[in-house]
Amino acid sequence: MFETILAISLILFLSKLIGDLFDRIRQPAILGELTAGILLGAHLLGPFLFSEPLHEIEYMQVLSQVGAMFLLFMAGYSQVNIDKLLQFGGRSIGIACVEAPLSFAAGFGIGWLFDYDIIASFFTGLALSITGIGVTVRTLMDLNRLQTDYGMNILGIAIVDAICGLFFLSFLTAFAHSQEDASLYTMGFTVLKIGLFFGGAILFDRVVLSPIALLADHMNVAESKVALVLSTLFLFSYVADRVGLHFIIGSFVSGIIIARHADFAQKEINHKLNGIAYGLFVPIFFGVLGARIDFGILKDGGLFAVAFILTGMFAKCLGGTLGAKIAGYPLMRAFVVGTGLIPRAGVGLVMASLALSAGLIDEKIFAAVVGMVAVTVVFTPLALKYAIQILEREDLK
Repeated sequence: MFETILAISLILFLSKLIGDLFDRIRQPAILGELTAGILLGAHLLGPFLFSEPLHEIEYMQVLSQVGAMFLLFMAGYSQVNIDKLLQFGGRSIGIACVEAPLSFAAGFGIGWLFDYDIIASFFTGLALSITGIGVTVRTLMDLNRLQTDYGMNILGIAIVDAICGLFFLSFLTAFAHSQEDASLYTMGFTVLKIGLFFGGAILFDRVVLSPIALLADHMNVAESKVALVLSTLFLFSYVADRVGLHFIIGSFVSGIIIARHADFAQKEINHKLNGIAYGLFVPIFFGVLGARIDFGILKDGGLFAVAFILTGMFAKCLGGTLGAKIAGYPLMRAFVVGTGLIPRAGVGLVMASLALSAGLIDEKIFAAVVGMVAVTVVFTPLALKYAIQILEREDLK
């Protein structure tokens, strides 16, 4: 219990201190939070401070997941214009239809080349087709670029990737452990549940939220509106997880829905939610993510891990760039989209853990996925920032 309190204290202090240093040299603040986690991880200060790795300390994983919820909620609540997101929705799906198959083919090819069976190779393809939403969204928010055309496209593509990836993982698990008919049944049932989730979200927006806002107006209890907003966030995250989506999809959708209602979109409420999110939970999320980073794990994966990571980064960037170019973007703008799709984080780790537990992959593939997360969460904020700088210099010419 008290190690948890110590871990929270150190993550918050170091993430803001180091984040400020990065901000002063015009680097994304997310790097400070990741660096704080790396410093407190098992390979640096962690063994001197904690009896077990920071990310395994009691409650830290739960707090980290709450941080991921808040990150995507705040993106939907205060950073994303839903009309703008829908405006770019068709283009995002079009780009995803280019980059995801290319990344999948590259991953499947790597698995097949290293003599893995078709199930394991299918998973390596799936792992390379997923984008880490949290890392890119936070970087774009730090740079104040999330509401740009390319920011909306990157966000839309990442959401499409996550939904499709988790859907196909459920199919793959069923296919590996049951008959074909059962697999098709599982696919159909998963589609139905996802459809019901989004249908229910629309119904909640149009029917339920207004009476809740009216109820909050008549409450004398302090911070009732903030409490109802948080209740909605956690409810949507829970329901999304139960229907087979990643919980952060539910967090993001709840943020968009809440922001559509003026009673909940007041500046005072936004300010309080910002304090909770960026003063506590989001730094914990990135701190724990940083603490999990172990570049030494690449040794466990050997040549396969190196090939897997490099192929994954190249294929994702190339696929995103090519898809955006086909969608009508100039080359440099398309390259920014491709760069923003490189990171793998929460969804990829969840998928790898599920696949390992189900016996679909071995420890070497799991190590390669963890290694890819480690490399891409550090590489992407820097690469994306410089790609945007080059783009904006070109736009000024």
